[in-house]
Amino acid sequence: MTIKKLSKSLFCVAALVFATSPLVVFSAEDKNKVKKPAPKIEIIVPVTKLTKSCKPLINKSLKLPKVPIRGLSERSSKRINRALEKMAEEKYDEALELFLKLLNSSKDQNVKAITARYIGYLYAQQSKTDGAMKYFSMALDLGKGYLQHKDMQDLTQNVASMLFSADKKIDSLNLLERWLKNSKVNNHNVFLLYSAILEDTGKSRESICPAYWAAKVSPKPNKNAFQLMLQGHFNFKDMDGAQALLIQLIKYFPEDKGNWRNLSSIYMQQDNTSDALAVMELFYVQGMMEKESDYKQLSAIFAWSEIPLRTAQILKEGIDKKVVEGTEKNWKNVGANFHIAQEINKSVYAYGKAGEKAKDGENELKQGELLADDEQFKKAIVKLDVAIKKGVKDEGKVHYRKGLAYLGLKQYSRAITHLGNATKYKKWRKRSVQWSGYAKTQKKNAAKL
Repeated sequence: MTIKKLSKSLFCVAALVFATSPLVVFSAEDKNKVKKPAPKIEIIVPVTKLTKSCKPLINKSLKLPKVPIRGLSERSSKRINRALEKMAEEKYDEALELFLKLLNSSKDQNVKAITARYIGYLYAQQSKTDGAMKYFSMALDLGKGYLQHKDMQDLTQNVASMLFSADKKIDSLNLLERWLKNSKVNNHNVFLLYSAILEDTGKSRESICPAYWAAKVSPKPNKNAFQLMLQGHFNFKDMDGAQALLIQLIKYFPEDKGNWRNLSSIYMQQDNTSDALAVMELFYVQGMMEKESDYKQLSAIFAWSEIPLRTAQILKEGIDKKVVEGTEKNWKNVGANFHIAQEINKSVYAYGKAGEKAKDGENELKQGELLADDEQFKKAIVKLDVAIKKGVKDEGKVHYRKGLAYLGLKQYSRAITHLGNATKYKKWRKRSVQWSGYAKTQKKNAAKL
């Protein structure tokens, strides 16, 4: 069993963070509305060997710098409001023209910082990342000592997200570290982006704790944070920790099929067959099996658990659904396990399907043996005839088994003939002679009667 690769790329994680960053422009009416906070959900994040030493990323007792609130002149305020109205009407070109005039004409650095920030929002609303990054960066440079602390933190986060999207990972990392140094408030989006960049730049060990804190402080279970932690645990081969994370991921996101597969694989690596089987059976009964590897994995676990009937049934179901390839090897596997489970007719059928994929007659020989052992002698002879016609490695065995089948049908002359043919093969000579003698005796007795 092998651990499957995580389905989410780290770039996708960063894109999600960027999408949830605070880039929305609020109208004056919206600013007066107070949203009720969503009810807090307790998120259970396993403590593992790799997360038990994770220290907080921010300092809650940090003393924030006091920035005086500077009012805007009436002229600047009117221009900004007119531009915002144009933005609300989605007249972006007109809004941009108004903002740029104010930015270029004003000598007040506070006005310039605020205006640059709004231009950044304007570009962001149009998904023009380059323009948004340019003006957010400008606002960040101009805003020190003018913009309020929260505004500066939001700008730092936004620019960091955009830098990462532009593949400027180190610059993004530096800004995020500045954000962390100047924050006393947890932000799961920042922690998640920080973790993603660390992982993406080869600092997998350092990425685990930011992902841990992202998961801890998120308002609801954060799949991306858990997956980044999981990636780190796989990288450093902490399978116990990975197991604990996968259990929580399945509880929170049961629809994610990869987690079920990985958890079962980890249990198998730990020789915990019973739990591996329980996970994959639950996966199966929920109708989540969709890959060839799913059916093969569950079938293999049943085999290791010495449950041959289910081993065969699961693999056959996969073949019947055309999810598992109907190769000779797979059908022989089905046939062998049905044989062990004493489901002879089902085993014969499976070997027949295997025979359809093969040029030689080995599978038909197996069918003949199974049928003969089950005293279905006429059917056995038919299959043995096909086997000899297609060709087998051990022709003596076919003659020997045909002789015994005819003996079972009390057709002693034919039994003697085929057992006689079998004596030509050294491997079968001794047994064939014995049974041939028995057949001759039985023939004489039958003649007397």
